[in-house]
Amino acid sequence: MIITRENTGELSAIVKIGIEPKDYSEAVEKVIHDYKRKSNIPGFRPGHVPMGLIKKMYGKAILAEEVNKLISESLMKYIKDENLEILGNPLPNQEKNSVVDFENQTDFDFFFDLGFAPTFTIPFTKDTEIEYYKIGVDDNMIDKYVEDTQKRYGKPISTENQETDNQDNKEEPKMVPSDLNPEFFNRVYPGQNIETEEDFREQVKKDASNGFAAEADKLFYHTATETLVKKTDIQLPDSFLKRWILESNEGKFTEQDVEKDFSSFVESMKWQLIENKLIKDHHIEVKEEDIRNYIRTNIFRQLTPENLDPENQKKYETIVDAFMQNKEQVQRINDQLYNARILELFKTDLGIIEKEVSYEDFIKLVSASHEHEYEHEYEHEHEHEPDEDHAQ
Repeated sequence: MIITRENTGELSAIVKIGIEPKDYSEAVEKVIHDYKRKSNIPGFRPGHVPMGLIKKMYGKAILAEEVNKLISESLMKYIKDENLEILGNPLPNQEKNSVVDFENQTDFDFFFDLGFAPTFTIPFTKDTEIEYYKIGVDDNMIDKYVEDTQKRYGKPISTENQETDNQDNKEEPKMVPSDLNPEFFNRVYPGQNIETEEDFREQVKKDASNGFAAEADKLFYHTATETLVKKTDIQLPDSFLKRWILESNEGKFTEQDVEKDFSSFVESMKWQLIENKLIKDHHIEVKEEDIRNYIRTNIFRQLTPENLDPENQKKYETIVDAFMQNKEQVQRINDQLYNARILELFKTDLGIIEKEVSYEDFIKLVSASHEHEYEHEYEHEHEHEPDEDHAQ
């Protein structure tokens, strides 16, 4: 077998794989013998069909299957051995490949187009500044929460004499709002020994701020990824990628569709390249035990360690094992954990400019970011997929 590579551009090449009978004959003969041993053809005892007949009936199909398998395995091994970082998948070269005649040919040449991942430098320093919007909690928001909570923890009053739209239905009891006193404060925040309205309102403000933090993080993450994509100079093999999108989604898109949405795809591809480089350069990983701990936390959040006797612990681990069998769920958790770790990396390594905004203004910022958000319909492999031991 001879494998050669010819560069056709800075980020593209053609790989030629040439094979001859000595490369595939043994594998083909083995499969033919297996067919002979298992064959059950009328007029012959099982396993005693003449070899010539087996070859006549199945030889061409067996040869084609084994050659294709050999080519696929050899190409993947070559890419791995040569440490080639490719984009998408290898594509059969449309100009150089000719129709294969498995009936008469013994030597075969196959040509594949490759697109390579570019080398680039990410401006991942404090000089890359990202705005982080903290949502301010004003007095009106606190007043509204306190009022609603007073009603929720209030006392019911009789409504027997009140008119209803439907006398056949029992009317829901109305509530007298709870007074703002230590008893109420400790019902809302048990164990915190809040004594004054001022301290209660301060705790409400703190909780509201914490609740908004997740939303602020999402906008920050999106802004950071968008900024890094814009600031990182990444060249891509556009022609190869357009063809790969079209062929890997056969029938789903037309050339016009790909051309129209290609810029969105490029933005997404660039971010994935940046993300994978950050993961590699900063040694970010998600292990199986991390995923199991995430599941434990979310399933058993109401339980405390003292509730878990050995028997219950074993039962709960069985539930975790069952969750781990759901590949889609495991992948989703795996991606969430990677995103959380990349978010922390953003917060520590990039320059953060904090700005406090009202909730209303924050919603406007989110809406504006969604208008510019890059999304695409084309699928490409996500490189940090979990396996039995850890996600890479």
